[in-house]
Amino acid sequence: MSFVSARVLGWTALALAVAATIAVVPPLIMPDPQPDRPPSAAGPSGLPTGSPTPAVTPRTSAPPRPSVPPAARSHAVLPPRATTPAAFKPVTVHAADPANLRVGARVIACPTCVDGSRVGYIGGPNTLAVRVTGVPRAGEWTLTVVYETEQPRTLKIAVDGGPVRELALAGAGSWLIPVRTSLRLRLPKGACWIRFFNDTGSAPDINTITVG
Repeated sequence: MSFVSARVLGWTALALAVAATIAVVPPLIMPDPQPDRPPSAAGPSGLPTGSPTPAVTPRTSAPPRPSVPPAARSHAVLPPRATTPAAFKPVTVHAADPANLRVGARVIACPTCVDGSRVGYIGGPNTLAVRVTGVPRAGEWTLTVVYETEQPRTLKIAVDGGPVRELALAGAGSWLIPVRTSLRLRLPKGACWIRFFNDTGSAPDINTITVG
């Protein structure tokens, strides 16, 4: 046998062996073709039975909207709010305050008085003028006078150059017992002088005055 014939026989035997192997062993990588199947009846959810359930995409919550102030949401123009003047706190001034004006009147020691003193010797040419500041508006205000007298006396009161008010004060019958009296006076806005006097006789001694 020639060399060429032997080589041909070897290739032929190899081809037969490969064919036999393919016939005996089923292909491992070939997919098994499935016959066409009719669509199945719909399941409870309305999808075909056996069909894959569609994936549910999770809903993401939208970011919170910035809050809008009520003024920005409303187009109505509101009228300006009426402003009221601040309440005027009562102001108390001591008669012996150095800022006051005393003409002939003198400071007297008084153990039962506020700050231990009062202003006496008011009457005739002697007068006492007390300065009041910070009055928020012009109008009537209540003036309270704390005084001392042993016998009835007359006290005259005037605001700046205004009319004179006259009070007949009986007191408590002692120079050591303070007594208070109140009246309504018309005061200008801002600052003013309140004058205490008695040009026809003696006036009681004065300890404090309060405007409120």
